[in-house]
Amino acid sequence: METENNSELKERKLPPKITKENILPEGTLKNKIWYVVKVISILLLSSFLLSFAMHYLIAPNGFATGGIAGIAIILEVSTKGFIPQSATILCLNLPLIIIAFFQVRKRFAYLTTANILMQSGWLFLMEHLPLSPIVFGEQKFFAALSAGVVVGIAVALVFKAGGSTGGTDIIAVMIQRKYQASSIARMIFLVNTVVIGASFFVFRTAADTPVNQLLPILMAAFEQYVESKTNESISSGFQAAVEFRVITTKSEELAQAIMFELGHGVTVIPSRGMYSGEERPMLVCVIHRRQIAAFKKVLKEIDPDSFAFMTNVSQVVGLGFFSGEI
Repeated sequence: METENNSELKERKLPPKITKENILPEGTLKNKIWYVVKVISILLLSSFLLSFAMHYLIAPNGFATGGIAGIAIILEVSTKGFIPQSATILCLNLPLIIIAFFQVRKRFAYLTTANILMQSGWLFLMEHLPLSPIVFGEQKFFAALSAGVVVGIAVALVFKAGGSTGGTDIIAVMIQRKYQASSIARMIFLVNTVVIGASFFVFRTAADTPVNQLLPILMAAFEQYVESKTNESISSGFQAAVEFRVITTKSEELAQAIMFELGHGVTVIPSRGMYSGEERPMLVCVIHRRQIAAFKKVLKEIDPDSFAFMTNVSQVVGLGFFSGEI
């Protein structure tokens, strides 16, 4: 039986090796047009979702969000609509965009500029449409929950395209070139805290109880939390995978089968069991989540006596997984 398996493995023709040229082929005109269409579609959807959340979910329900979006909402509410959100988004982001063109990659700057212009356009359109805002009444935390999910999706989409929503995102990318990530997180947190704190004086009324006066702050904090979790879940989902480590006596046969059946490379690492003292190879392989069942099937067929364990991998960047392009 083992001889038959070995002969079958020898007859198998491995799939061609994945190279950079396979992942990022030299673009034909058709491919370039399709790429541009995908980018524009993502930016349109992302900017629409963000604008929808600002105009129809956040401002009408009496709270603000962080960053420039929060400043735009505060100015509109405090001036009773004299300074619309669309104008604030454009004017406050303009100097940041100009700086970004000299500080970060041009592609990031272009995509961020396009997203900001689309945000202003969508907001301008919504400000002149005769549509009623979505007011949740007594269940205001549902407004914060809905806004957090919508904004989180919008941010994840534009990050996927390689741009940002502007504001503190631009500042974060510029700081990242010089300082550690912890400094970025602290700065963004500080900016958002100041903006959300300022909203307390805009949305509170003297007639409110102390608890109701703090409600805008609590809703803003809840929205920010839901937004970050939604963004994190979607962004990780784009690049999530599973790592298998297998200790086996049939490393050659198992590696060949994995590469043939699943199309992923395998790395072998020498290992020694401290209890038995035996030397055995350990195979390391990273696969897509959808291939888990196929991997287990291969493992059972080739070496059911092997020892294997699986680890979830939240971020994979490399050939065969995530190339950094859409």
